[in-house]
Amino acid sequence: MQHRRISGFTLIEMVVVIVLTGIIALLVGRNITRPVAGFIDLGRRAELVDIAELTLRRMTREIHLALPNSVRVFGGSPCNAPGGSAVCAVEFLRTLDGGRYRARAAGGPPVYCGGGPGGDRLSFSAANDCFEIMGTLNNLPIFGAGNNQTGCLNGTVDCLVIFNTGQLGANAYNRDNIAGITAATANSISFDISGNGVTRFPLPSPRQRFYIVDMPVSFVCNPGAGIMERHGNYDIPVNQVLDPGNTLNGEVSLLADRITACTFTYDPGTNTRNGLLTVDLSIASTDTQGNTNTVRLVQQIEVPNIP
Repeated sequence: MQHRRISGFTLIEMVVVIVLTGIIALLVGRNITRPVAGFIDLGRRAELVDIAELTLRRMTREIHLALPNSVRVFGGSPCNAPGGSAVCAVEFLRTLDGGRYRARAAGGPPVYCGGGPGGDRLSFSAANDCFEIMGTLNNLPIFGAGNNQTGCLNGTVDCLVIFNTGQLGANAYNRDNIAGITAATANSISFDISGNGVTRFPLPSPRQRFYIVDMPVSFVCNPGAGIMERHGNYDIPVNQVLDPGNTLNGEVSLLADRITACTFTYDPGTNTRNGLLTVDLSIASTDTQGNTNTVRLVQQIEVPNIP
């Protein structure tokens, strides 16, 4: 009689296999989960860094165009921090172009402005005048005949600024040395500084420099709302306004979201070095599991302050 041998496994063997499989799955799961979680976390942080870098790069590019000594900051303490301000802002007057003006009479007759001898040089005793540019303008400003300083301040025409030190008597925000442009070519500019009790430019520039300003710009940080905004195309205010785009009928655009803290610190510099604006920015995001990722970037922006 032939006996058949039946192969199989016992209950104990099955339990051992299940236990070993569970241990292997646990080890493999741990080795896979941590790298995957790290990869996802790194992706979130990279996204936050990209937002912060793009924001700082945009700010840097525009602040480099600031009129010398026109940068002003509100909220020196960290926004949304104990003892700090709820909103921080940095404001400046943006330059469109600039150059050097004729300070002395030319050897020959006036070429661009007409009149008698010396007609092409800039007069610091008249409310309106024409002067020759020593060189050429790269960007022709917006101008309009009959516009004076008021037209410049409300954005009807571009502004001419000479020797802006930011101090009393030479501060464009205070209407001391800012004029409306009434006519312009690549080689000459006509201006009118009257309109707000001003009768002439108060001080000449030691280096015969002039600047053309087209608009004020503000970067407003509101950590409570989690946003950074750019405000532009609004009237030039005497005192800094925290919400100029909405208050002064300007334009407001969102620059970044997920902002948790920010600080603007400005060192105006000296005669031997430029001003320095420090921007400290924190951005955070929270995933579906409640984990928060935060990045903090600090940027120092050099601002020319030689008028």
